[in-house]
Amino acid sequence: MAKLYLEKLKCVTTEGHSGFEESKLVVQDRGTVWNGTVLGDRMYTVKYDCDFTGTIAVSLREAGGTAGDGKLGEQWITDTPGERSLRFRADGAEYNLLYAVE
Repeated sequence: MAKLYLEKLKCVTTEGHSGFEESKLVVQDRGTVWNGTVLGDRMYTVKYDCDFTGTIAVSLREAGGTAGDGKLGEQWITDTPGERSLRFRADGAEYNLLYAVE
């Protein structure tokens, strides 16, 4: 069994013209683990951890979006130990999620 640590979410750019948006991180079988109002070119602390085996999906969505709508991306994390980042890009928005696996 591996342990996943979601650490920081960096918003490079938002998709909206207002410069901010409501976003949330969703982890497979665990639901929303972080949400907040984000501004472009800012870093946010996530501080979430969980145990998993094999692979686990993490998705970034607009907070008001439904399951098939408002998804900014989904990535799969493997149980290979190390520190890494995931990149989410859609509709002009770009985010980087920093995480570690032990």
